[in-house]
Amino acid sequence: MEYSDYTTIDFLNDDYFLLWLNKSDSDAIKFWDGFIEKHPEKQLVIDEAVEIFNFFKLHKDKLTLDEVFILWENIKKSQKVKKNLFIPLLKYAAIFIFVFISGAIFYALFFRIDETVFPKYAEDYTLPEEPRLVLSDGSSVVLDNKNSKIEYDKTGNQLIIDNDTIQQDSEPGISEEETKINSVIIPYGSNSQVTLSDGTKVWLNAGSRLIHPSQFTGSNREVMLFGEAYFDVAKNKDKPFIVKTNYTTIEVLGTKFNVFAYPDETITGTVLVEGSVAVEYKKDGFMKKVERIILAPNQCALINTEKGNARVSEIDASMYTSWKDGIFKFELEDLNRVLKKLERYYNIKINQENPFIGFHKISGKLDLRSSLEDVLDIIKNTVPIDWEKQNNNQYLITQKN
Repeated sequence: MEYSDYTTIDFLNDDYFLLWLNKSDSDAIKFWDGFIEKHPEKQLVIDEAVEIFNFFKLHKDKLTLDEVFILWENIKKSQKVKKNLFIPLLKYAAIFIFVFISGAIFYALFFRIDETVFPKYAEDYTLPEEPRLVLSDGSSVVLDNKNSKIEYDKTGNQLIIDNDTIQQDSEPGISEEETKINSVIIPYGSNSQVTLSDGTKVWLNAGSRLIHPSQFTGSNREVMLFGEAYFDVAKNKDKPFIVKTNYTTIEVLGTKFNVFAYPDETITGTVLVEGSVAVEYKKDGFMKKVERIILAPNQCALINTEKGNARVSEIDASMYTSWKDGIFKFELEDLNRVLKKLERYYNIKINQENPFIGFHKISGKLDLRSSLEDVLDIIKNTVPIDWEKQNNNQYLITQKN
C-alpha cells in the first residue's frame, strides 16, 4: 500500500497504522519503523498522528468541544516542543470530529462496557464462595446455597429473598430518584432466579454475575452480565431492555433469550427463543465497525471474541436453555464442553488422562438433579471413558480400554 500521500487523518483511520500505535502486532511494528526510516519527510505528519492518538487514549472521558480547545491550549503552553509539532487547534478539533464520526479511533479506544452506568463493576469478576446479593450500599445478603430466588417489587425498594422480605433503605446523599445498582453473584455449584422490578425474569447459571438497577428509571432498562443467563423480558415498547457483556450488547423490547459470556471463554453467544433481538459486537476484534445482527427464533449468534467474527446458525433453542430446568441437552457436542458445564454446575474439577478424550462427541440429555456420579455413569455408557474420584473434590476421566 502507498502511504507517501497520507495525511494525519489518513494515518489515524488506517487500521494497520493503529496496530503500530498500540504496539500490538510485531509485523506492523517492523513495517512502520522501517517506513519512518525510509520516509523522513513523513516524520512530522506521523508525529502529529501519534500526539492525537496518545491524547485521546489518555483522556477517555467524554469531552465537549470546548474542553478539547481548553485541553489543547494547556498542552501547547505547558509542553516544550518545536513550534511546528502541533497543528493548529482548529485542525485538531476538526480531526477530533472527523475521526469520531468515521469511527476508527472511537471504537479503538472507547468500545468497552459503559462504566458511566456501571462504574465499579466493569473489570471485577470475583466469585465468592457463597451466592450473594450485594446491595448498592455495599452490604450483602447470603443466598440459598444451591437454588435461590430474588424478587423485587415495582418500586425496587422491597425484595423477597428466599421467602424473607427485606427493605432496601435509602442511602445518605442519594435521592429516591437516583438509581441503586445491585449485583447478584452466583458461584459455581449454584444458580438463581431473579425477578426485576419491571417484571423481567432472569435465570442465572452457575459462575455468573448480574449487575442491575433496583428500579429502571431512565429511557432504557439496562443490565450487565458476566456468565450465563436466560431472560424472559417483560414487554415495554417505550423502554428497550439491554443486556451488556464484555463483548456484546443485546437489545430487545420483550422476548425470551439466552446469553452466555463467560470471561474465561473465547466464544460468547445469544440464543433467541421467541420475539426478536439485536446483537451488536465489535467486528474483526480491533478497529472495525460495530456489527449488528438481528436474530429470529431458534437462531444462535456465536461470536469469537479473539477473532472478532460471528456465525449465525439455525438451532433448537432448547439445547441451549434447558439448563434452567436442571437439564443439559447435547447433540454431537465435544466431551470437553460437556465436562466444562458439569464443572461449573457441580463446582468440582474434572481432569482428563489425556487431551484426546475430550474430542469424543456426545448426544443426549443429562438430568442435573442427579448426583455427579450418576451423571458421569451415564456419560461413560455413551462414550468409551471411565472415571474415578480423586482427592479435594476432583475427578479423573480415563480412556476405556
